[in-house]
Amino acid sequence: MIGILVPILFAQSQLNLVVDEIRLSQDMLAYDISVSLPETGTVIQASTGIRFLVVGGEGPLILDFDSVFTIDSVTSGGRSIAARLAGERLEVLHWGDPGDTLDLTIYYHGSPADGLFIQDNVHGERSAFADNWPNRAHHWFPSEDHPSDKAFATFAVEAPDGWSVVANGEFVGREETQNGRAIWRWQTTRQIPVYTMVIGAGEFTVTEMGTVDGRPQSLWTFRQDSAFAADGPLARVVDIAQRLTDLIGPFPYAKLAHVESSTRFGGMENSSAIFYAEGAYAGRRMGESVVAHEIAHQWFGDAVTEYDWHHLWLSEGFASYFGPLYYELAGEDSTFRAAIQRNKRVYMESDVVNRPVIDPAVESLFDLLNHNNYEKGSLILHMLRTEIGDSAFFRGVRRFYSEYRDSTALSADLMAIMEDEAGRSLRWFFSQWLLQPGYPQIEVNWRYEGQDVHVSVTQTQRGDWGRYRFTLPIALEYEDGNTARAYVQVRRRANTFRLPSPRARPARVIFDPEGTLLAQIRETGNP
Repeated sequence: MIGILVPILFAQSQLNLVVDEIRLSQDMLAYDISVSLPETGTVIQASTGIRFLVVGGEGPLILDFDSVFTIDSVTSGGRSIAARLAGERLEVLHWGDPGDTLDLTIYYHGSPADGLFIQDNVHGERSAFADNWPNRAHHWFPSEDHPSDKAFATFAVEAPDGWSVVANGEFVGREETQNGRAIWRWQTTRQIPVYTMVIGAGEFTVTEMGTVDGRPQSLWTFRQDSAFAADGPLARVVDIAQRLTDLIGPFPYAKLAHVESSTRFGGMENSSAIFYAEGAYAGRRMGESVVAHEIAHQWFGDAVTEYDWHHLWLSEGFASYFGPLYYELAGEDSTFRAAIQRNKRVYMESDVVNRPVIDPAVESLFDLLNHNNYEKGSLILHMLRTEIGDSAFFRGVRRFYSEYRDSTALSADLMAIMEDEAGRSLRWFFSQWLLQPGYPQIEVNWRYEGQDVHVSVTQTQRGDWGRYRFTLPIALEYEDGNTARAYVQVRRRANTFRLPSPRARPARVIFDPEGTLLAQIRETGNP
């Protein structure tokens, strides 16, 4: 028993693996972010109010914040609080007893070095956009800049006359100032990760696209690109969100704005305010697949967030699967299948096949934006769906969303739900696909003898990739047009199976006919 128990316990601990340093003595509850955007230059006047819960310890409150800023004051209840800013760490001497909820406000000014970009847009017109992923929010507001600590957020953004401002959550209102500017206010009613707390400001054309269960969707574009947005890749945003709502559960937020922006990514899934790259937008290169991917993130990545960066597949793998899944839901099966095969090809040709999905050796967070967390993550979900069946899989997806909405999760949390829905252990499945590098490379052959099809399946992948366990679908095709299906359980390096075929010798034997398995299959010596 010990020889079995030790690997299982190791796998369980790895699926619960937390690599990052997380401040467990404090819990951020809400941010109240006020920013005054300049007419010229990049210096902002800003304040951030923070409400936090004292969980334990003796303080101080530690926040992530860029030392390029000048701290004007830190106050709580009208009195000044001592604070020290060094490097990218702000220590605030404000602490109570465990269970206390405390408030403070940090007033500051300066020019953001990252995270918030005040510059000309692709058409040469001045704009301002936040772009936080993965931990760049602290370059423009003090925060616990980590996905494990979600919070509510409110925004008050003072912008030049003629600008509009979009942010997360619901629009609260707009008020004119005495100097001819305007303050735009937004607030969330759900806790969201810090890396998705954003503002976008500029001269926008806003196009209303319709609603999903009463929640409005709109396009925020530069005026030069508004027609392309509405008639091009964003034409079906309401249908995409509605079909995913019907499949997964209620849309997470009060609205969804699709915003042309200066994000460095092709698309960035900010909660309720997706930002799309202006270059692809203006160059008419953006496709609908990006839109579907980012909308899927609203459920997974935003509403359900990875607790630790090294479980990023719970965000990117889900979006890389449920984005393409929209096409299956819309009756466009060939598009869905093509996306799955593309993901398989891209992963197999990538430079990360020798590394596992959950890879604590990766230190740079940007290095986690790799084909393990995107394409392989999507294929793991597709194989899980095949392994346990559509009914159990989608019940599990809905439960995972329902139970972890507005919260965070690790891979073991998903595994526990899927095991419950499937009614059997899936630790072997999650352990091999998340913790082992590579994928099965198999050689197959068959012969017909004595009214049986004799099948041989041999795993030939590198030894350091380990041995894989999987179900291999097989189709027996006959000259009369009939097809029989069989499923064999591959467990060892070398495997043999006997498939009854009493009617006739098959004309063809096709291994993994639907391409659902992440494997490289080579046929050898077949008749």
